[in-house]
Amino acid sequence: MRAALALILLLTAAAIAGCNSNERQLLGQAEERWREGNYEDAIRLNTLLYERDHQGRYAARAMLNIGNIYYVNLRELRNAIEWYEKLIDELPGRPEEYTARRQLASIYAATGDLTRAIVQYDKLLEMKTLEKRDEILYERAGAYFKQEDLYRALRELRRLEESGISGHLADQVGLKIGNIYQIQHKFDDAVAYFHRVSQAGCRECRRQAILDLASTYESLYDFERAIATIRKLDPGPENEKFIKQEVARLQDKRKRVDSGPVPLWDMTHR
Repeated sequence: MRAALALILLLTAAAIAGCNSNERQLLGQAEERWREGNYEDAIRLNTLLYERDHQGRYAARAMLNIGNIYYVNLRELRNAIEWYEKLIDELPGRPEEYTARRQLASIYAATGDLTRAIVQYDKLLEMKTLEKRDEILYERAGAYFKQEDLYRALRELRRLEESGISGHLADQVGLKIGNIYQIQHKFDDAVAYFHRVSQAGCRECRRQAILDLASTYESLYDFERAIATIRKLDPGPENEKFIKQEVARLQDKRKRVDSGPVPLWDMTHR
């Protein structure tokens, strides 16, 4: 009896191993087609893998692959959303759920469906083991900002700042806080944040901070500082023409301000 039971278990284990091996080979073929740019065949093979065993070891990865092909490669957002949501509904708790929710949040944020984007960010932040939590908090704050909910956006960003973040994310947070203060006409606060980021190591962050700082000085009619700030842009052919144009524009505006009232349409011109 024991020998018969052992044989059954051995045969079952062999069958499962063989099945897993076949599924692993099919997944490899599907991802190879994807790398080759054969998206139609990649979708077909991943779909076949999913259909063979909806709850199998590689089912979630196959579904995520299909969603990513539709999103990243084919830009068919409805199909991408369908597969991401299918993965989340059918296989909750799998590691792939994290990526699916981040992709959904990115799609919704990019297409202006900010309420749904925030729902996905909230779901991500509820996960017990969460990668890149600070980045998700920043992205959710960005969604609040786009919704013009400046109070929530600023609250989230200040919490991030106080948590001790550093590097590129800290620069991005500083820029966004400065933007909010600029909108609220709290120009002294905006200047402080833009000035700090203008010293950053990240070239793009530094450039944006300099532009925002110059814009803030212009709003204060401090043209001397606005011009001096624009001239701090990194030297190079791509900036030389822009710097000359901006300096000329600011000098012309300063002359017109000094000679009389500035037309309303010109007060916000940059």
